[in-house]
Amino acid sequence: MARPTLTVIFEVVENGWVQARIAEVPAVITVGRDRDEAVSMAEDALREYLLAIAGDEPIEVGGESHQLSLVLRPTG
Repeated sequence: MARPTLTVIFEVVENGWVQARIAEVPAVITVGRDRDEAVSMAEDALREYLLAIAGDEPIEVGGESHQLSLVLRPTG
């Protein structure tokens, strides 16, 4: 099974901070002091966003319940 790929867009903003936003999930946007911190913050923001929309109940798909575990790892 292919793993989904998300695109993180980086932009240097005010005072040299690095903004990170996930192109496929417009609600996820954050900043860090540098690119490494921005990546870490984006991972955390995505995790929190997914937890917020999922709530405590499994999401039903076609009458079946599925629970997913989110594991984020750097690539390359």
